[in-house]
Amino acid sequence: MTQENALVCTYGPSGSGKTTDMGYSFPTALFIATPGALHCVRHVCGYDPVRRDASTIRELNAILSKLTKTQEFSTIVIDDFSFMAEKTVAYYQEKFSRKGQGWQMWSSVYSDVLEFRELARQANCHVVFNCWEQPPKTQDSGQFIKGGPLMTGKLSKIIPTVCDIVLRCDRDPMRKPWSGIYRCSFDNNYVMKDRFDKCYTLSPAPMNLAEILRASGYEIARHPSHPWQEDAVEELSQHIATLTPTSFTQTVNQLFGQLLEAGIDPKAARWTLRDALDRVVIRRAISTPNSRFLA
Repeated sequence: MTQENALVCTYGPSGSGKTTDMGYSFPTALFIATPGALHCVRHVCGYDPVRRDASTIRELNAILSKLTKTQEFSTIVIDDFSFMAEKTVAYYQEKFSRKGQGWQMWSSVYSDVLEFRELARQANCHVVFNCWEQPPKTQDSGQFIKGGPLMTGKLSKIIPTVCDIVLRCDRDPMRKPWSGIYRCSFDNNYVMKDRFDKCYTLSPAPMNLAEILRASGYEIARHPSHPWQEDAVEELSQHIATLTPTSFTQTVNQLFGQLLEAGIDPKAARWTLRDALDRVVIRRAISTPNSRFLA
């Protein structure tokens, strides 16, 4: 298994499913978020995550600095970093604007971001954070800036460089029942990357970061209330992989019904079947290029 911890950034429009996937993917994580940001985890995933509130990168760093050398959590999820960056800029604007020290304001913002970058790399756990999306743009000087995580000034360049994985959130309406996907490709218009060399093959991948990391060699913990879930996901995925297109929908619906008949809560049953379906898609995508040298 891979030993190094992963530093992952996902970005996309508000409402694209980023936080929900974090809830599904990392049920034992510490979520650092603004108040109210995690309602979807409760209502969709069916549990209340361990949470600490932070509105600025400064507050985020104060929490991370206490956790850097502990192993209290296997993953830290930050939701959402773009909002915290905006609040950080506003904090320093208020602090320095009356003194006419605009340079000091930006210096403080960049200092906080660089500190976050170091703390995230030093953490004894995975660190995953999501951002809003910034489209590609051409500056007045004529310089082209790739689309990517939405942050002020040079921050959009500073953050992705240190990450192992940078994924762009998107939707595929033809993908049922969950249309969310992650894109990761060598693109001239958007920042994306994967140092583990799995997402390039998968792209577009199911919006399931836990299954992507499992396919990359990581052990990602299940919710302690569902100790049976990993075995169930593997058994279901083995069965689903044998289905033909004509029997697929009917059989998957039957499998869902069997989970309910076994007394599994509907939210947990959907979660389990979701991971099983995505595991099949991911394994097939990875096995294809491994079976031949030239397409």
